[in-house]
Amino acid sequence: MSKIKFEMRSVEKKRKKISMKKSIFDPILDKFLEGGEGLVEISVENRDAGYVVTQLQRRIEVRELEVEVSAAQGFVYLEKKPPESV
Repeated sequence: MSKIKFEMRSVEKKRKKISMKKSIFDPILDKFLEGGEGLVEISVENRDAGYVVTQLQRRIEVRELEVEVSAAQGFVYLEKKPPESV
């Protein structure tokens, strides 16, 4: 079994996570939000529908958008969430 070198030190707080601020999928969400449609079907060239759904879900979560994304039969759907009734 090989050994690894490491260093450990006490810290007061965690470093802030540095993540990519933009995604190649942001323009899809931006265009959907700018449009007046409540439900759209999209396709992304050379990308599997499941992959697109996963990436859009991540961007929706990071941006805290009121949008739902789903896939059926190889097609991806974006839908604006209905306002919650109180």
